[in-house]
Formats: sequence, C-alpha cells, structure tokens
Amino acid sequence: MHVFQDSEPLVKWFMLWIAVIVILTLLFALGEWLKKIRIDFVAVFLSVAIVWLIEWSIQKTPYIHKFSIPLAVIIAIHLLWILETAVYHAKVRSLDARNKLPNSI
Repeated sequence: MHVFQDSEPLVKWFMLWIAVIVILTLLFALGEWLKKIRIDFVAVFLSVAIVWLIEWSIQKTPYIHKFSIPLAVIIAIHLLWILETAVYHAKVRSLDARNKLPNSI
C-alpha cells in the first residue's frame, strides 16, 4: 500500500484499475472452473471470507467484533453476477463446440 505513496494520482488510479481487472479475471476463471457447483453458495462463502478479511485487516485481531452484513450482501451480489456470467459463457462455449460438424468453418 505504501509503494505508491509519493506517486501521482493518475498512477494510483491506473494501478487500482489494473488490480480490479486482475481480480475480475481471476473470479471469472474461478466461475468457469466451478460451473458444476451451485454458484450462489460459492458467492456467499467468498463474500463472507472477503468481509472477514476486510474486518480483520481493519481491526488487526483474529476476533471479529462486528460483521458488516450490508457489505457482505453487496459483495455477494457482485460475486454472483460475475460468477454466473462466467458459468453461462463456459456452458455456451461447450454447447457451441459440441454442435459443430468436424472440418466445418
């Protein structure tokens, strides 16, 4: 976090966008990999883990005194959207490849 402390604001925003794109790419790959599992359970589990990590990084103690349910719900909704999109694209890709004739363009 302190690496870009003396950088220009544009550099900080650029690095933030790169981090967001990398995280979304990893979540999309996770969603394609877990296409056989119910994604709503995965989204809830991941959102609880993310909120716990956020609360732990703020409080600096393993004992969480407060758990932000609204933050968990917002993160779960976003994760559900990303993971469901990945599962949909993985299923469409497999159906598209299955319905093609061999040696066809």
